Amino acid sequence: MAVKEIKAEELTWNPFTQIGKGWFLVTAGDEKASNTMTVSWGMIGELWGKDVVAVFVRPQRYTYEFMEKYGDFTLSFFGGEYKKALSFCGAKTRLKSAT
Repeated sequence: MAVKEIKAEELTWNPFTQIGKGWFLVTAGDEKASNTMTVSWGMIGELWGKDVVAVFVRPQRYTYEFMEKYGDFTLSFFGGEYKKALSFCGAKTRLKSAT
């Protein structure tokens, strides 16, 4: 499946419902190393004439390392029929190892 960038004004679904009541994945990294986790909090909007998106990931989450290191991330939204799979992703994401 090809990756397609979608501009905020092209969304055909309600971001308030999808983010507030649905779940989605956040992925960060590159082709050599990456991590994905399920999230259900964030926001989409406009700030100073620019489309923006924000998600909130605790520093204790392994995905946070990748977001900090690479600076970019991808959000993937799914319909309700994928809730079981998204639940699995959320349960299998891990906290960073204590060092």
